[in-house]
Amino acid sequence: MTETKSKKAEIYTLDYCPYCQKAKIFLNEHHVPYDEIQCEDDEENKRVELKEKFNLKELATFPQIVIDGVHIGGYSDLIAKYSSKEITFD
Repeated sequence: MTETKSKKAEIYTLDYCPYCQKAKIFLNEHHVPYDEIQCEDDEENKRVELKEKFNLKELATFPQIVIDGVHIGGYSDLIAKYSSKEITFD
């Protein structure tokens, strides 16, 4: 019997962010468990912190998604990488 390794995600979010909601729905639909890190209490500092953490050229936008320790980017990046089969959830 072969066992498939399930993906694990982290998602940095803001409550009012529609793309954060879309990303969580997408991950749920693909049965990808995630830890949500809500950032509204310290949004501006989190933008700077995530910029440095992920070596971004500009301040981070939300959501920021990490799957199995690999920084994916935002919602559009997630969809693009899934569509191109760069990431899969099998």
